Amino acid sequence: MLKKDKPMLSVADIIQSQGKVWDRPFSALDPSIMGQMGPISPPELKPDTSLLNGNSMGGFSPGPGPGSPSNFNQMSISAATNISPTTAQNRLAYPPNHPLSGSKHLCSICGDRASGKHYGVYSCEGCKGFFKRTVRKDLTYACREDKNCTIDKRQRNRCQYCRYQKCLICGMKREAVQEERQRGAKMLPKQTDDVSQANPVRDLTIERLMEAEQKSENRSGDNAIPYLRVGPNSVVQAEYKGAVSHLCQMVNKQLYQLIEYARRTPHFAQLQREDQITLLRAGWNELLIATVAWRSIEFLDQERTNADGSIDRRAPVRPPQLMCLGPNFTLHRNSAHQAGVAPIFDRILSELSVKMKRLSIDRAELTCLKAIILFNPDIRGLKCKQDVDLCREKIYACLDEHCRNHHPGDDGRFAQLLLRLPALRSISLKCLDHLFCFRLIGEKNLETFIGEMLDTPL
Repeated sequence: MLKKDKPMLSVADIIQSQGKVWDRPFSALDPSIMGQMGPISPPELKPDTSLLNGNSMGGFSPGPGPGSPSNFNQMSISAATNISPTTAQNRLAYPPNHPLSGSKHLCSICGDRASGKHYGVYSCEGCKGFFKRTVRKDLTYACREDKNCTIDKRQRNRCQYCRYQKCLICGMKREAVQEERQRGAKMLPKQTDDVSQANPVRDLTIERLMEAEQKSENRSGDNAIPYLRVGPNSVVQAEYKGAVSHLCQMVNKQLYQLIEYARRTPHFAQLQREDQITLLRAGWNELLIATVAWRSIEFLDQERTNADGSIDRRAPVRPPQLMCLGPNFTLHRNSAHQAGVAPIFDRILSELSVKMKRLSIDRAELTCLKAIILFNPDIRGLKCKQDVDLCREKIYACLDEHCRNHHPGDDGRFAQLLLRLPALRSISLKCLDHLFCFRLIGEKNLETFIGEMLDTPL
């Protein structure tokens, strides 16, 4: 009998250990498991140099034979069935009544628990949905690195290009997605992929939110909404009118892109038109400032640290000097001071950018924060407040899960991210005051522009 204080290992555990299990005493294994497995010896593994660097078999690339992706996907980890219910329940993060609590396979793409065999490969729901959306919508991706990004449970959302390539390498079949869609079209001709009557926020995932952002960035081009401008009534000094006019044009382009992003966000299009306009009118300023603050991180000075890695609070601190307002467009602190907006400049960088850098906020977390800002149920005048609140709760859950998966040792990260929102709200209100003060807002109100754009086809 195995003592309760010694956890038993399944073949899945052995695979995930990346070969280190051979240094452990075999007394940790259940005798019944060893009887089924026979003598165990370390397999001959080769270093991985392909996109499989994040698969469930650790940092090794399987050669031909039983370690190949196709054979591994079909391999049933029979020894896992000998694990006692108590041990299995303690080992898994899912509750006993969760549909994945009894999963015996790992996702061939990211190494998470597989929910079954999808498109010919054992995979989790996240990789299954990602592959399905990519094929059905015929999406194309680009890798910002060297096309060899690590794709595992923690980093699967960082590079869509490498994740899709790994899906293909592991054996996922595009034709299986097409056949599934054809069968579904015959059975349910009125059903759509993006809307579920039973659960309208089912597709509100980080992957879908990032997909909406990417599409809006690709389509924006030179389009702009003529909302902010330096008109004859503006009080901007003559020597700064050219620079401010250029800044307004950039904001107008990003405002167009922002509305495109909102229209593509899951469930936003299902809200009443009046609520769509209300949410965008109330949140556009915060959404743009959040993006500017995140873009400006790379222009911040490196903070001095102590020997233990902590920030040296006694070191002299120089105020941040550069803010990134858009692609290839930065604003220096001296220019902001001369234009009379230095207080806002300093607040955005010190209260948002610096804190974002210390938290190492990634793109997925920024996307979630922007979606939380967009779906704000506390805005006055909403007609379907309950629907908006349901969407925000779903995004909260996505962000919380992302924090637990990517930062398992930082229990307070979720709260630290949300604490940036009050400062963002305060800064955005101050920015609006300056827009009115400098009389940069055009004669046509923003609601009209939003309504006109919502009427145009995607």
